[in-house]
Amino acid sequence: MGASRLNLVIIAFFASVGVSAQTLVKGTVLDSLSRNPEVGAVVQFLKSGVSEPVAYSVTDSLGEFSRTFNSAGNYTLLVENMGRKTVRKPFSVEGAGERDLGVILVQDDTQALEAASVQAMKTLVKLDVGKLTYKVEEDPDSKAGTVLDMLRKVPMVTVDGQDNITVNGSSSFKVYVDGKPNQMLSSNPSQIFKVMPASAVKDIEVITNPGAKYDAEGAGGVLNLVTGAVAGASSAVADGAYGSVNLGAGTKGENGGVYLTAKKGRLTVGVNAAGGIQKLDGMTYDATQRNLYTGDSQATEMTQNQKLPFVFANLDASYEISGSDLLTGSFGMTGFYQSARSFSLISMEGPESYSYSSDQDMRYRTSGMNGSLDYQHSSSAVPGRTLTLSYRYSGSPLGTESVNRFSGLPFELTDRKSDGDDNSQENTLQLDYAAPVGEGQSLSSGFKYIARHNSADDNLYYAEGGGWIRNAEGGMLYDHFNDIGALYSEYSGTFGKVALTAGLRYEYTWQKVRYGKGYGQDFKTGFGDIVPSASLQLNIAPTRNVGLAYNRRIQRPGITYLNPYVNRSSPTVVSYGNSDLTSARTDILSLVFNSFNPKWIVSLTGRYSHTGSGISGYSFYDAEGMLNTTYGNVVKEDNAGLTAFLNWTAGPKTRIYTNSSFGYGWFSSDELSQDNQGWNWNVMAGLQQTLPADMLLSANLVGGGRTWNLQGWRTGFKMAVLGLSKGFFADKLRVSGQFVTNFGRGGMEIESFARGRDYETVSKVVLPIRQAGLNLTYTFGKQGFQVKKARKSITNDDLINNTSGQAPGTGAGGGTVPTTGQ
Repeated sequence: MGASRLNLVIIAFFASVGVSAQTLVKGTVLDSLSRNPEVGAVVQFLKSGVSEPVAYSVTDSLGEFSRTFNSAGNYTLLVENMGRKTVRKPFSVEGAGERDLGVILVQDDTQALEAASVQAMKTLVKLDVGKLTYKVEEDPDSKAGTVLDMLRKVPMVTVDGQDNITVNGSSSFKVYVDGKPNQMLSSNPSQIFKVMPASAVKDIEVITNPGAKYDAEGAGGVLNLVTGAVAGASSAVADGAYGSVNLGAGTKGENGGVYLTAKKGRLTVGVNAAGGIQKLDGMTYDATQRNLYTGDSQATEMTQNQKLPFVFANLDASYEISGSDLLTGSFGMTGFYQSARSFSLISMEGPESYSYSSDQDMRYRTSGMNGSLDYQHSSSAVPGRTLTLSYRYSGSPLGTESVNRFSGLPFELTDRKSDGDDNSQENTLQLDYAAPVGEGQSLSSGFKYIARHNSADDNLYYAEGGGWIRNAEGGMLYDHFNDIGALYSEYSGTFGKVALTAGLRYEYTWQKVRYGKGYGQDFKTGFGDIVPSASLQLNIAPTRNVGLAYNRRIQRPGITYLNPYVNRSSPTVVSYGNSDLTSARTDILSLVFNSFNPKWIVSLTGRYSHTGSGISGYSFYDAEGMLNTTYGNVVKEDNAGLTAFLNWTAGPKTRIYTNSSFGYGWFSSDELSQDNQGWNWNVMAGLQQTLPADMLLSANLVGGGRTWNLQGWRTGFKMAVLGLSKGFFADKLRVSGQFVTNFGRGGMEIESFARGRDYETVSKVVLPIRQAGLNLTYTFGKQGFQVKKARKSITNDDLINNTSGQAPGTGAGGGTVPTTGQ
């Protein structure tokens, strides 16, 4: 009934919306030499006879700006940016329609650069209340580092000592590539980002306050990796091609990539591909696991070697059918593979004490494929009115295999193998409509339908007669169908220095579960969610704003959480998902302050979130003394924190910055009769210095304190990253080096503690993080154009999966480092 009412409201809006006589004033700001977009320039509009600016805007990633005016008259456009000469351009508004000011060229202000000590290095961060952009391409460390290295610097993002990622204080977030959701990256962000070269990414966008247009899922928000082929090409840029090639090698692996964009008439095509392999040898893990009822204990000593190959490729294309019609498409593939060989010594203490050894070979492979097609029509009669129709396909197959062999036991324990073939596929259709409803005001509405199918085919084998015999009771065939229909409407308005956004989204979910064989009964169900969002922004000055935002987010469990298959690769631990999991709702309140000038960039965000019936992993002993690890809607979680990004331009060749976060978390569970709470913090402090001969030095210190969950905690870490780079041949060839180390001898040590009603685990992992690498980057061609994209497109950001940095389906005792107490 709720969906029908909202649908009628939207249809009525489509039929009745009208606009007053308006003129859309737009233009593009480019660098006078390279014709690259001038991003983040402040554009002010002065009206004759009025002393103060009547409006202002900020150029986007394409250097474009636009503003709607209701009143005619004579105006002056004023364009300002740090280290640039001010540009003035008079124009007039006479009536309804569109006023294109064309391309506006800006150039360096040499005197201002010297007098104000504005850095020679480009600004790294663009700030807004609901979104921030970190310009990876402008960071010297990006030439030799990985995407994970860059994320340590990005405001609102935290990476701990075991490479676990949180966004906006939450481990539940979605990963996009060029504005399109990527299932595989969302499921395995830590593992892939530590292999993916940062040179494959131009920008990292953090969308912390998604509005009603976005899916309601992903508590932390969205990480969007911009590969350089995601924006609109200026018609002022001539045909041509631009690209770069990157190669890197180091003590822990190798990587490489290629990027190419070409423009011919109305057609623009962009290709970005990268690949690499990382080797992690010599990791050790020690743990003691105790049954609090019986007093029995198990001690594990493990060593492990890993290889992690990775490949990524993305193709984007756009064709301007006419001035009002745009067709865009994209196709991407991602592959990630992990092989691990581990040896464990397990000692059991109890009525019967004994020890044995375990050898494990584990292989984990996942690949993703996605494609999309968008058509956008822009009204020539009413500037700002657009209609967009989008289709998207995404598939993410996952395969696992684990072989465990045992020896040294006083009794017989059969060797075993488990394998699984899981898959997630979805087809999405979306319709979006947007129109202005007044000067500086707009209303957008839309419809979306997702057809999602998760499947799993898992099997268990025991060794017999030199081969493997399938265990009929240990297999499972499982299908989970999840269809989602959504309607939304969102209003945005700017009133002088105040900007307001308010939206409402309604989603209805149809779920059906079918078992071919295994552990449950078929069932189907359905439920609806109303999701409100709102934000209020006060522009204190063109370079300073403060904002208050509220939004509700939904976390739907993915296949790694839902799959009820019981993993018995270890003789002492079993792990399995829970097909009865339901969505969790998180309410988030944020207070944001942003300010920048030639000397300082300051971004402060205070955040409070509440999650009821949240999804959490937990462990317990069964009647047979086997430790069980699974998931449930069992936790209530509250988090309060402050994130601070500070950048000080100390001189024309010196930048000092920090990305820090501090917070407190409360966790409780009525179902498990447990609670926990504690402080957390993470600090990254860095220096970038231009040395003689134009060499760039980068030095970063990274550290963090304890992190907490319902059943335990994990200690902090400290590490340092040192980089040096030098450009040749007018900076077309850049040579970069990087060195990473922890403090103290040996590897970086991280301890963990977890305690349930009947078990306790204390563990320590030692990670060999020291490494050195060398990277070469060569650029060619002419810059200044990118593949054009529809203003709205499909974004599915609902699923949460195992993002701990471990391959799913692995447990303690079998050789892979467990994630206890999560």
